[in-house]
Amino acid sequence: MNLAKYSLDNTKVVYFFLAVLLIGGIFSFGRLGKKEDAPFVIKTAVIMTRFAGATPEEVERLVTEPISREVQSLSGVYKIKSESMYGMSKVNVEFLPSLPASSIPQKWDELRRKVLNIQPSLPAGASVPVVNDDFGDVFGIYYALTADKGFTYKEMRDWAEEIKTHVVTVDGVTKVSLFGVQTEVVNVFISVNRLASMGVDPKMLGQLLQSQNQIINAGEIVADQQQLKVVADGTYTSIADISNQLIPTANGQSVRLG
Repeated sequence: MNLAKYSLDNTKVVYFFLAVLLIGGIFSFGRLGKKEDAPFVIKTAVIMTRFAGATPEEVERLVTEPISREVQSLSGVYKIKSESMYGMSKVNVEFLPSLPASSIPQKWDELRRKVLNIQPSLPAGASVPVVNDDFGDVFGIYYALTADKGFTYKEMRDWAEEIKTHVVTVDGVTKVSLFGVQTEVVNVFISVNRLASMGVDPKMLGQLLQSQNQIINAGEIVADQQQLKVVADGTYTSIADISNQLIPTANGQSVRLG
């Protein structure tokens, strides 16, 4: 049968089917499922590595190229772009668009294992490569936590952490991040003239403060059937502990930091 000839000879039938298709399309369009935030998966990750003091050529040869070669062996990789700067390596990894969204989390795990394998081969002084694959995360709701006078930054941070613990367990919440958190810092202002008069090296003072605040495994003592843990409690717990830190001088004496 010639479809074109039949359509010209029976126009009423053609118009009837067109009307049915038009009405059915309008009716179906109103019943289509819709989402305000449609899910989508971004199949790109960035690997950042710091190499302080290195030139772009050294970063490219010692950091960027080894990471790129290791990532190339990962299945499903579509494109790799790299950028080497002073003291910084940036590698962009893009997976095949045809990969199903359900397989992407496994690919991120494989990528991190590849980066972990190449880490021992990186030069001394290079930082641990950081893999960032959170480009598709979108914050739907922002909440601001305010407080009257009398509340310290630490108290506000503790309350924010408490709220985060409860909110992250709500159905549909995948991640909760805190912004504007004030980190506690102790600033020690040193008189260079007084250090010079006592023969104290400022670098030695910094190393002393850093080593004093480390947690060290002091071992265990076995007494018959009892096993006693030895705890060397020398870390700083207050401003007074830092102020009472003894500093050895050039003449063999010790002075308080305070």
